[in-house]
Amino acid sequence: MRQMRPFPAGDRRPALVLGGGGAYGVIQAAYIQAAYEAGFRPSIIVGTSVGSLNGAWLALHPDHPDELLRIWLGMDRLRLVELRPWRLATRLVRRPLGLVANDIVPRLVREHLHGLDFSDARLPLGVVATNLTRGEKRVFSEGDLGTAIMASTAIPGVFEPVDIDGDLYVDGCLTASVDLATALTMGASEILAIDLTPPPSLARPRTVLGVLRQSLGIMAHATTEAMEACVSHSMPVRVVRPDLSKSSPWRLDDSAGAIAHNLLVARKEMSDVLQGDGSVRAHDGAPACALPEAPAEPVTLRRYFHLRARKQAG
Repeated sequence: MRQMRPFPAGDRRPALVLGGGGAYGVIQAAYIQAAYEAGFRPSIIVGTSVGSLNGAWLALHPDHPDELLRIWLGMDRLRLVELRPWRLATRLVRRPLGLVANDIVPRLVREHLHGLDFSDARLPLGVVATNLTRGEKRVFSEGDLGTAIMASTAIPGVFEPVDIDGDLYVDGCLTASVDLATALTMGASEILAIDLTPPPSLARPRTVLGVLRQSLGIMAHATTEAMEACVSHSMPVRVVRPDLSKSSPWRLDDSAGAIAHNLLVARKEMSDVLQGDGSVRAHDGAPACALPEAPAEPVTLRRYFHLRARKQAG
């Protein structure tokens, strides 16, 4: 087992939070490289969906983010989903919990993570998945690394859920696409996050699917922004949102071009979010959300509504 690296001197505990986004993971890898070039060194890593793949590699090899880029360079012409009608119909009859087989993630796990578990990581790692059976988030931090990543990347309705100890697990993006809260509970003192959620479309939706897609996009962004505002009350937090307008979460046609372009953009952005020593630069001005002060005495549910009624009454 590899030795876990200690937290840096001065008790700084920078966390890197990596959101989900399918083939956008190549963009995320470029931003990770740019952050390293700017001096950022995470002590904690939290990953959701494709962010769990990138995060696991980095937790295992924290001194070689460039190797992560090389892995993505080997994935030209990547297709996460191949929708062939006859295969789709056959699969729905035989395996009704997923439209297509999840071929990409198992291959990557076999090639780069085979036989490894969380104890092999050199940095504390949290892999975020959604327990479909219980309707709640689960953060994996021990056990088999490949199984946790399979659960975190199981896009609901597309790939089959992963059965772990009798419960079904799907993509962590359902419960926390950018899990700042877990970084906080793991002891972070500052957070750099890379969010791969496309911004909600401003166009008027014309179909039911369009309404659903736009609603889910709004929900994901609102949740992350609210959490960012609250956490920034107690520590420096920056959520970087790359331009995803020219890319697709379902396919990757030119990994070399995507890496080259996004490295240039990311290097400029990192100068705004990171300070000269690589630490996370706090937002200017007061945070939009202040955490409530602890009450002088425990507040029961009845007493809470009594105090609220008094306050509303003036």
